[in-house]
Amino acid sequence: HGIDVDIDNIPLDDAPTYEVFSRGDTTGLFQFESPGMKKHLRNLKPNRFEDLIAMNALYRPGPMEYIPNFIARKHGLEPVTYDIADMEEYLSDTYGITVYQEQVMQIVQKLAGFSMGRADLIRKAMGKKKQDIMDQEAPRFIYGDKELKIDGCVNRGIPEETAKQIWEQMVDFAKYAFNKSHAAAYAVVSYPVSYTHLRAHETR
Repeated sequence: HGIDVDIDNIPLDDAPTYEVFSRGDTTGLFQFESPGMKKHLRNLKPNRFEDLIAMNALYRPGPMEYIPNFIARKHGLEPVTYDIADMEEYLSDTYGITVYQEQVMQIVQKLAGFSMGRADLIRKAMGKKKQDIMDQEAPRFIYGDKELKIDGCVNRGIPEETAKQIWEQMVDFAKYAFNKSHAAAYAVVSYPVSYTHLRAHETR
């Protein structure tokens, strides 16, 4: 088509490109072309790269049930809530909904004082569906472990019932946990294809 696109420097805020996703006009776009995904994209009307990443992680068995909440929260039809205020730092990009393994890693470090290494242990347990490890780490998250130098939520002033609720939500999330880096890689493939396709049509 006689156009020159610098594929490594495509703007990630190109409004016409997001309009393509918002129309569900995504046939041929990797991970975005199923009928169900198109339907959700039309309702979501993504206008930022974070939304595309999140949809890649949400559109799969398990987390799919949270897509209507994600969409409602984006458009202000449902309040964005957090179990405790400290969680906003890590969940604001996904409107208060835990979507990625990385968010769980950040939450256990922030709320209970887990080391980065121990947080990664939980991530691996999620990915491999190792419930025995999750059960082992639960009391450490809630009450701490002096030998491992883990404070625990309760010792950091978080009510016990709130800590238990947060943990149960994370365990439930572990059934379908997806990592953000993987979801982002999918979006990094699809967005430039849409952007370049539009530029080609503009030259016709």
